[in-house]
Amino acid sequence: MSAMPTVSTVGTRPSDRGYYTDSAFGCTIVATDPSDRPDLWERFLDGAHRSYVHHDVFSALDYDVIRDGSTTSLFFCAIDPAGRMLAGARLQGPYSDARQTHADSEWRSHPDGRTRLRRMVNDRLSEGVVELKTGWVDGAAPRTSKLADMIGYAGPLGCLLLDARYALVTAADHVLSMWQDAGAVVALDVEPASYPDDRYRTRALWWDTRSFRDVAAPDHVRRMDNASRQLVRTRAVSERPHLAPSGAIS
Repeated sequence: MSAMPTVSTVGTRPSDRGYYTDSAFGCTIVATDPSDRPDLWERFLDGAHRSYVHHDVFSALDYDVIRDGSTTSLFFCAIDPAGRMLAGARLQGPYSDARQTHADSEWRSHPDGRTRLRRMVNDRLSEGVVELKTGWVDGAAPRTSKLADMIGYAGPLGCLLLDARYALVTAADHVLSMWQDAGAVVALDVEPASYPDDRYRTRALWWDTRSFRDVAAPDHVRRMDNASRQLVRTRAVSERPHLAPSGAIS
Protein backbone atom coordinates (compact mmCIF):
# COMPACT_ATOMS: atom_id res chain seq x y z
CA MET A 1 0.00 0.00 0.00
CA SER A 2 1.34 3.43 -0.91
CA ALA A 3 1.91 5.98 1.81
CA MET A 4 -0.71 8.61 2.46
CA PRO A 5 0.28 11.86 0.78
CA THR A 6 0.93 14.69 3.17
CA VAL A 7 -0.86 18.01 2.90
CA SER A 8 1.39 21.02 2.60
CA THR A 9 0.15 24.59 2.66
CA VAL A 10 3.49 26.01 1.53
CA GLY A 11 2.88 28.31 -1.40
CA THR A 12 -0.89 27.91 -1.25
CA ARG A 13 -1.93 30.42 1.38
CA PRO A 14 -3.05 33.88 0.26
CA SER A 15 -0.20 36.35 0.33
CA ASP A 16 -2.33 39.02 2.00
CA ARG A 17 -5.26 39.13 4.39
CA GLY A 18 -8.74 40.21 3.50
CA TYR A 19 -11.88 41.04 5.40
CA TYR A 20 -15.48 41.89 4.75
CA THR A 21 -18.60 43.02 6.55
CA ASP A 22 -22.20 41.90 6.15
CA SER A 23 -24.96 43.78 7.95
CA ALA A 24 -26.77 40.53 8.81
CA PHE A 25 -23.76 39.20 10.72
CA GLY A 26 -23.02 42.29 12.77
CA CYS A 27 -19.36 41.25 12.62
CA THR A 28 -16.23 41.77 10.59
CA ILE A 29 -15.23 38.55 8.84
CA VAL A 30 -11.45 38.24 8.75
CA ALA A 31 -9.69 35.91 6.29
CA THR A 32 -6.17 34.94 7.31
CA ASP A 33 -3.99 31.94 8.09
CA PRO A 34 -2.46 30.48 11.26
CA SER A 35 1.10 31.62 10.59
CA ASP A 36 0.07 35.18 9.84
CA ARG A 37 -2.31 35.59 12.78
CA PRO A 38 -1.44 33.02 15.47
CA ASP A 39 -3.40 35.12 17.97
CA LEU A 40 -6.62 34.74 16.01
CA TRP A 41 -5.83 31.07 15.30
CA GLU A 42 -5.65 30.31 19.02
CA ARG A 43 -9.01 31.96 19.54
CA PHE A 44 -10.41 30.06 16.56
CA LEU A 45 -9.28 26.76 18.09
CA ASP A 46 -10.77 27.67 21.48
CA GLY A 47 -14.11 28.47 19.90
CA ALA A 48 -14.11 25.31 17.79
CA HIS A 49 -13.20 23.21 20.83
CA ARG A 50 -16.10 24.59 22.87
CA SER A 51 -18.58 24.18 20.04
CA TYR A 52 -17.64 20.63 19.08
CA VAL A 53 -17.65 19.50 22.71
CA HIS A 54 -21.04 21.15 23.23
CA HIS A 55 -22.51 19.32 20.23
CA ASP A 56 -20.88 16.01 21.25
CA VAL A 57 -18.87 15.67 18.03
CA PHE A 58 -15.41 16.46 19.39
CA SER A 59 -13.83 13.51 17.55
CA ALA A 60 -14.70 15.17 14.24
CA LEU A 61 -12.60 18.21 15.13
CA ASP A 62 -9.27 16.29 14.96
CA TYR A 63 -8.01 18.85 17.43
CA ASP A 64 -4.54 17.37 17.93
CA VAL A 65 -4.02 17.19 14.17
CA ILE A 66 -5.11 20.70 13.27
CA ARG A 67 -3.92 22.69 16.29
CA ASP A 68 -0.44 23.48 14.92
CA GLY A 69 -2.04 25.10 11.87
CA SER A 70 0.04 23.21 9.29
CA THR A 71 -2.98 21.68 7.53
CA THR A 72 -4.94 24.95 7.41
CA SER A 73 -4.39 27.12 4.35
CA LEU A 74 -6.93 29.76 5.31
CA PHE A 75 -9.50 30.44 7.98
CA PHE A 76 -12.37 32.87 8.36
CA CYS A 77 -13.40 34.26 11.73
CA ALA A 78 -16.23 36.56 12.73
CA ILE A 79 -15.28 39.34 15.15
CA ASP A 80 -18.03 41.43 16.71
CA PRO A 81 -17.66 45.16 17.60
CA ALA A 82 -16.61 44.20 21.14
CA GLY A 83 -13.74 42.10 19.79
CA ARG A 84 -15.35 38.71 20.51
CA MET A 85 -14.83 35.89 18.02
CA LEU A 86 -18.27 34.38 17.40
CA ALA A 87 -17.81 32.00 14.47
CA GLY A 88 -15.24 30.44 12.22
CA ALA A 89 -14.46 28.08 9.37
CA ARG A 90 -11.20 26.86 7.91
CA LEU A 91 -9.99 25.45 4.59
CA GLN A 92 -7.42 22.87 3.55
CA GLY A 93 -5.71 22.56 0.19
CA PRO A 94 -5.42 23.10 -2.71
CA TYR A 95 -4.78 19.38 -2.97
CA SER A 96 -2.62 17.33 -5.32
CA ASP A 97 -4.16 13.92 -4.56
CA ALA A 98 -7.66 12.81 -3.53
CA ARG A 99 -6.25 10.89 -0.58
CA GLN A 100 -5.21 14.17 1.03
CA THR A 101 -8.81 15.20 1.68
CA HIS A 102 -10.28 14.74 5.12
CA ALA A 103 -13.37 13.37 3.41
CA ASP A 104 -11.32 10.39 2.26
CA SER A 105 -10.92 9.26 5.86
CA GLU A 106 -14.60 9.91 6.60
CA TRP A 107 -15.57 7.30 3.98
CA ARG A 108 -13.07 4.67 5.10
CA SER A 109 -15.90 2.32 6.12
CA HIS A 110 -17.73 2.86 2.83
CA PRO A 111 -15.33 1.63 0.14
CA ASP A 112 -17.64 2.12 -2.84
CA GLY A 113 -18.45 5.69 -1.83
CA ARG A 114 -14.80 6.34 -1.08
CA THR A 115 -13.80 5.19 -4.58
CA ARG A 116 -16.41 7.42 -6.20
CA LEU A 117 -15.40 10.40 -4.08
CA ARG A 118 -11.72 9.92 -4.88
CA ARG A 119 -12.60 9.85 -8.57
CA MET A 120 -14.59 13.08 -8.26
CA VAL A 121 -11.73 14.81 -6.46
CA ASN A 122 -9.07 13.60 -8.88
CA ASP A 123 -11.14 14.70 -11.87
CA ARG A 124 -11.17 18.26 -10.45
CA LEU A 125 -7.59 18.60 -9.21
CA SER A 126 -6.25 20.27 -12.34
CA GLU A 127 -8.53 23.29 -11.71
CA GLY A 128 -7.99 23.44 -7.95
CA VAL A 129 -9.77 21.67 -5.08
CA VAL A 130 -9.97 22.99 -1.52
CA GLU A 131 -11.92 21.56 1.40
CA LEU A 132 -14.00 23.39 3.97
CA LYS A 133 -13.73 22.06 7.53
CA THR A 134 -14.32 23.02 11.15
CA GLY A 135 -17.30 25.34 10.92
CA TRP A 136 -18.62 26.60 14.24
CA VAL A 137 -20.77 29.33 15.79
CA ASP A 138 -20.43 30.37 19.41
CA GLY A 139 -23.50 29.79 21.55
CA ALA A 140 -23.30 33.44 22.65
CA ALA A 141 -23.88 34.70 19.11
CA PRO A 142 -27.29 36.34 18.62
CA ARG A 143 -29.59 34.12 16.60
CA THR A 144 -30.48 37.10 14.47
CA SER A 145 -26.89 37.31 13.22
CA LYS A 146 -27.32 34.19 11.06
CA LEU A 147 -23.61 33.53 11.40
CA ALA A 148 -24.05 29.97 10.15
CA ASP A 149 -24.36 31.57 6.70
CA MET A 150 -20.79 32.80 7.08
CA ILE A 151 -19.61 29.20 7.22
CA GLY A 152 -21.40 28.40 3.97
CA TYR A 153 -19.95 31.48 2.29
CA ALA A 154 -16.45 30.31 3.22
CA GLY A 155 -16.59 27.67 0.47
CA PRO A 156 -16.72 29.93 -2.61
CA LEU A 157 -14.88 32.78 -0.87
CA GLY A 158 -12.09 30.37 0.06
CA CYS A 159 -11.84 29.36 -3.60
CA LEU A 160 -11.40 33.03 -4.48
CA LEU A 161 -8.51 33.50 -2.05
CA LEU A 162 -6.84 30.15 -2.73
CA ASP A 163 -7.23 30.28 -6.51
CA ALA A 164 -9.28 27.09 -6.81
CA ARG A 165 -12.38 26.34 -8.87
CA TYR A 166 -13.89 23.75 -6.54
CA ALA A 167 -14.58 23.48 -2.82
CA LEU A 168 -15.55 20.23 -1.10
CA VAL A 169 -17.46 19.98 2.16
CA THR A 170 -19.07 17.12 4.08
CA ALA A 171 -22.19 17.59 6.16
CA ALA A 172 -24.90 15.63 7.93
CA ASP A 173 -28.37 15.46 6.41
CA HIS A 174 -29.93 17.80 8.95
CA VAL A 175 -27.76 20.78 7.93
CA LEU A 176 -27.62 20.30 4.16
CA SER A 177 -29.86 23.28 3.49
CA MET A 178 -27.27 25.68 4.93
CA TRP A 179 -24.73 24.57 2.33
CA GLN A 180 -27.26 24.38 -0.49
CA ASP A 181 -28.44 27.93 0.14
CA ALA A 182 -24.84 29.00 -0.46
CA GLY A 183 -24.68 27.07 -3.74
CA ALA A 184 -23.19 23.71 -2.73
CA VAL A 185 -24.52 20.66 -4.58
CA VAL A 186 -24.84 17.19 -3.04
CA ALA A 187 -22.74 14.49 -4.72
CA LEU A 188 -25.64 12.06 -5.22
CA ASP A 189 -23.38 9.32 -6.60
CA VAL A 190 -21.53 9.08 -3.29
CA GLU A 191 -23.36 7.08 -0.62
CA PRO A 192 -23.73 8.74 2.81
CA ALA A 193 -21.06 7.95 5.40
CA SER A 194 -21.65 7.17 9.06
CA TYR A 195 -19.43 9.98 10.25
CA PRO A 196 -18.40 10.93 12.88
CA ASP A 197 -20.50 8.03 14.17
CA ASP A 198 -23.67 6.08 13.48
CA ARG A 199 -25.89 8.97 14.60
CA TYR A 200 -25.14 10.79 11.36
CA ARG A 201 -25.58 10.33 7.62
CA THR A 202 -22.86 12.53 6.22
CA ARG A 203 -22.82 13.56 2.58
CA ALA A 204 -20.28 15.13 0.26
CA LEU A 205 -21.12 18.45 -1.43
CA TRP A 206 -19.34 20.59 -3.99
CA TRP A 207 -19.11 24.23 -4.90
CA ASP A 208 -18.14 24.99 -8.48
CA THR A 209 -17.23 28.66 -8.69
CA ARG A 210 -18.44 28.78 -12.30
CA SER A 211 -21.97 27.61 -11.51
CA PHE A 212 -22.79 27.91 -7.79
CA ARG A 213 -24.71 31.15 -8.37
CA ASP A 214 -27.21 29.24 -10.52
CA VAL A 215 -28.32 27.09 -7.58
CA ALA A 216 -27.71 29.32 -4.56
CA ALA A 217 -30.48 31.39 -2.99
CA PRO A 218 -30.54 34.82 -4.73
CA ASP A 219 -30.03 36.76 -1.50
CA HIS A 220 -27.02 34.63 -0.67
CA VAL A 221 -25.55 35.21 -4.12
CA ARG A 222 -25.86 38.97 -3.63
CA ARG A 223 -24.20 38.82 -0.22
CA MET A 224 -21.39 36.51 -1.34
CA ASP A 225 -20.66 38.70 -4.36
CA ASN A 226 -20.51 41.73 -2.06
CA ALA A 227 -18.15 39.87 0.25
CA SER A 228 -15.98 38.89 -2.73
CA ARG A 229 -15.63 42.49 -3.83
CA GLN A 230 -14.60 43.52 -0.33
CA LEU A 231 -12.06 40.71 -0.07
CA VAL A 232 -10.50 41.65 -3.38
CA ARG A 233 -10.16 45.26 -2.20
CA THR A 234 -8.78 44.47 1.23
CA ARG A 235 -6.53 41.45 0.75
CA ALA A 236 -3.78 43.64 -0.70
CA VAL A 237 -3.63 45.82 2.41
CA SER A 238 -0.25 45.24 3.99
CA GLU A 239 -1.01 46.73 7.38
CA ARG A 240 -3.46 45.06 9.74
CA PRO A 241 -6.75 46.95 9.58
CA HIS A 242 -8.31 48.45 12.68
CA LEU A 243 -11.48 46.37 12.63
CA ALA A 244 -13.17 46.83 15.98
CA PRO A 245 -13.85 49.90 18.13
CA SER A 246 -12.10 48.19 21.01
CA GLY A 247 -8.96 47.71 18.93
CA ALA A 248 -9.08 44.02 19.88
CA ILE A 249 -7.77 42.87 16.52
CA SER A 250 -5.78 45.85 15.38
